[in-house]
Amino acid sequence: MKSFLVFHLTLVLFFFASTLAHAQTQPAPAPAPAGYWNVETNLTTRDYTTVRFYNAQDQLIYEEQLPNFCLDLARPSALCRRTKGQLNLALQQVLAAPADQPAPAGLLAQQLGQSRRAMRVYATR
Repeated sequence: MKSFLVFHLTLVLFFFASTLAHAQTQPAPAPAPAGYWNVETNLTTRDYTTVRFYNAQDQLIYEEQLPNFCLDLARPSALCRRTKGQLNLALQQVLAAPADQPAPAGLLAQQLGQSRRAMRVYATR
């Protein structure tokens, strides 16, 4: 009788555990990005960086050359994370601009030029 009771209790616990496992929902997937940006630096002279913004269809929608900047976003510093955030913000601004109007010239130079620390760190070495 005791083994019969243990068997049924185990079966009931297994049933509830499997029900709870199915009841848990998966986190919602992150929305697909509407575009992306690419940073290209001249490594031989390190005197400029070109930033290009693309839409989801891989079409170039905006390009800007930043003179006297040598962006190195591979370092895990707070300044690099902040710069990536500024690039993401600029991407959203470029994507939100109407198709018949070009993006404002000097968009990135204006955003990155406001931070003197960025100017010191990313200036040509």
